[in-house]
Amino acid sequence: MATVTKRTGKTGDVSFLIRAFVGWGADGKQLIKSMTWKPPAGMKPSAAEKQAEKEAVLFEEKVRSGTVSINGNIKFADYAKQFVKNADVSKSTRRNYEFCMTRTIKAIGHIPLDKLRAEHLQEFYNNLREENVKYSLTATPYKLNEIIEELGIMRKELAKLSGVAASTLTNLKKGKSVSKETAEKVISALKALGAKTDECFLDSGPALLSSKTVHAHHVFIQTILRHAKKTRIIPHAVTDFISTPKYANKETPHFDDDQASAFLLAVLNEPDIRKRTAFSLLLYSGMRRGELCGLEWGAVDFNNNIIHVRRASIYTPGYGVYEESPKTKKSARSIVVTPFIMAILLEYHEWWTDYKQSIGDVWTGESDRLFIQSDGTPIHPNTINGWLRKFVSKNELPEISPHGLRHTFITLQVAAGVDIRTLQARSGHANATTLLNVYSHAIQSAQEKAADKMDKMLLPESKAPDIVIDG
Repeated sequence: MATVTKRTGKTGDVSFLIRAFVGWGADGKQLIKSMTWKPPAGMKPSAAEKQAEKEAVLFEEKVRSGTVSINGNIKFADYAKQFVKNADVSKSTRRNYEFCMTRTIKAIGHIPLDKLRAEHLQEFYNNLREENVKYSLTATPYKLNEIIEELGIMRKELAKLSGVAASTLTNLKKGKSVSKETAEKVISALKALGAKTDECFLDSGPALLSSKTVHAHHVFIQTILRHAKKTRIIPHAVTDFISTPKYANKETPHFDDDQASAFLLAVLNEPDIRKRTAFSLLLYSGMRRGELCGLEWGAVDFNNNIIHVRRASIYTPGYGVYEESPKTKKSARSIVVTPFIMAILLEYHEWWTDYKQSIGDVWTGESDRLFIQSDGTPIHPNTINGWLRKFVSKNELPEISPHGLRHTFITLQVAAGVDIRTLQARSGHANATTLLNVYSHAIQSAQEKAADKMDKMLLPESKAPDIVIDG
């Protein structure tokens, strides 16, 4: 309910301060919108007070309906920083916010929320697509690897010293490009160790940001403005009235039937039981990499052939490895697997138990994670990528990622005739629409096979009519 406070000036003029409470801001403080109403000259005091009450009701209605913004003069930068600071999101989402916030604030941070227009955003998106936005350096593999070898430093040590992810160092050793900032961190760490870093990196010059990155900036701005709209800071979010920047969603490389069979055969011949178990689980369950790394023995129901997905082990640069709930509510699920997979898990459990007993006091793991480091602590998720990369190379199979094996699982399930709702439950997709869109190619192929089966069921070859199509 709006409050009305009568005020009398030094000259005797009467006015009424009307204040309406609407909600809570991104900083956790109350959101109050106020206005001053002055009664017309000659209005009786009693009539003025009654009219002030009516004006308060009308004002509150306007504020609550969004006709009047609460504090739209707040600059985008100030509101965005408060939002990101207080947002209840995962660490990976927060890092994405922080990544997008840097360029966004430089471009539109000075503009008040209620003054932000479509042309401001369009100009920003166009600028993001220009070459001078991103600047990268390319590693010289031979020189860089030679320096690291001479120093006798392990990749993990260099990663910790430089503040760069170990996976990034792996990519650098292969000659891939990185940002100028990342290259400078590596150079600084190598110099601190006494190395001469000349010719370690080549200047790649300006480069284009990907369309996906441009789209991510739009989503970030949209999230900020919709929150401001929801809390009545502004009457509307300008992002709701402009076209979303499009980006090409590249299909994740995955195996076809023959490649999946060849992969499984190679997996069963793999001497390392950890890799054999991890790869089999990824192929047969469709789990995400983080879900695989977050598995504990208590989640494996050997009696009913069920694996319960209840947590994920995630790596995010700047935060390290940590545990969090699955990606979405539907990602927390129970997956029925075949006796074949359970037999592999039983064998692995025996190995795991023997290993734990054999290292005695060296074991420092606090949980019963399936996939562990040598001391029993949880495995780094990137280790799975490294295992898989070396494995497919050794067995002369196409390159594939853990997510590619998840993609393979879903595609094979579609081909096997599994309905979308069941597949959604097994894969942990948030909604069926996403599943239909992402795997439309596999679904189309399955429909064609289903149509052929219908013909064979209803039209045996001996009775099928000869059909001639003109033209």
